[in-house]
Amino acid sequence: MQKRRWNEVGLMRKVLSCAICTIAMMSLLSVHLHRFPHHSKLSDPYRLPNPQIEIRDKILGKEQEQRWTREFIPPNVSLGPLSSQQFPVWRPNCPILWKPVTNRDYMPCTQPTPNYTAPPESRGYLLAHTNGGLNQMRAGICDMVAIARIINATLVVPELDKKSYWQDSSNFSDVFNEDHFINALANDVKVIKKLPEEMGGAPIAIKYFKSWSGMDYYQEEISSMWADYKVIQAGKTDSRLANNNLPADIQKLRCRACYEALCFAPQIEAMGKLLVDRMRSYGTYIALHLRYEKDILAFTGCTHGLSSVEADELKKIRDANDKWKVKDIDPREQRSKGFCPLTPKEAAIFLSALGYPSNTPIYIAAGDIYGGDSYMGDLRSRYPMLMSKVRVSNALL
Repeated sequence: MQKRRWNEVGLMRKVLSCAICTIAMMSLLSVHLHRFPHHSKLSDPYRLPNPQIEIRDKILGKEQEQRWTREFIPPNVSLGPLSSQQFPVWRPNCPILWKPVTNRDYMPCTQPTPNYTAPPESRGYLLAHTNGGLNQMRAGICDMVAIARIINATLVVPELDKKSYWQDSSNFSDVFNEDHFINALANDVKVIKKLPEEMGGAPIAIKYFKSWSGMDYYQEEISSMWADYKVIQAGKTDSRLANNNLPADIQKLRCRACYEALCFAPQIEAMGKLLVDRMRSYGTYIALHLRYEKDILAFTGCTHGLSSVEADELKKIRDANDKWKVKDIDPREQRSKGFCPLTPKEAAIFLSALGYPSNTPIYIAAGDIYGGDSYMGDLRSRYPMLMSKVRVSNALL
């Protein structure tokens, strides 16, 4: 009798164990799909203003109108039902998408300290040949202003890079407001437009300043060159001055040069304002710098999604550029380390995942996208209202 009871208990244990395992397996294998409802009508903040409807139809075509006014949000897949706190629901009219970025308590830091003095007597002239793209040149010019102050030099208006990939022939005054630059720095550094004629035959010391150098390097090694030269030329300007451990007034001078002295030329300011005003006529918009340009891809060696012919073309560009020191690049390693820009398709997925609706106007703030329409198709299919500087500045808009 006792043995029979133990057999019954054992049998029940086996049945319970099998039931528990079955339930566990079913819960692991189950997949819950959460699909957001389609929106047949966009909320008011994301509708185009009525005056722009005709323009929209010209750009998108009548056949796109239904697609333009209806937002299809892709399904979100999870491994189990989540609570509302665990599963944030992004909606096209979610105000956080357009919420202004906080300043994180950072404040402007351009005003000199009470101990700041007028520039001392100049010991010579500093020439600067900038290098790189526009942002690199801007940063380099600001560094040259600070370096001129450190070594007691008169700064000659820097020359812009004309030998880079872009082969841009613009002079300083074509891009920046030259007179404003000189006047804004009058209490910091003496700036002149050209080297004086009497210095035309003077020997020039061409020096490639060490990258990320501090005060000691410029006050000792570079300043000692004034004993033999009246003109020093900086061969490169990018990253020549350290970011940290500099006197407060030198850092503030950098900021004044960047945010107050270095303004765009009036004609560029006017064009920029025109582009912004026309984009704002469509409501809130995204300015997207894809960085998916031929020079960027060639320099970084990023070839994900490209054909072998395109990859070979980029390698030839890299090999032909003497200024780019790294020639042999593993594109997979570059991408795995996060050194590559998003492809246009990936950018579309990213923006969509953030919750931006497909009627969001997007301004492509970049040069010619590598591959053109063949690679922009995925982004345009998701966000048809893609605008370039050429299209926005066109008389149609």
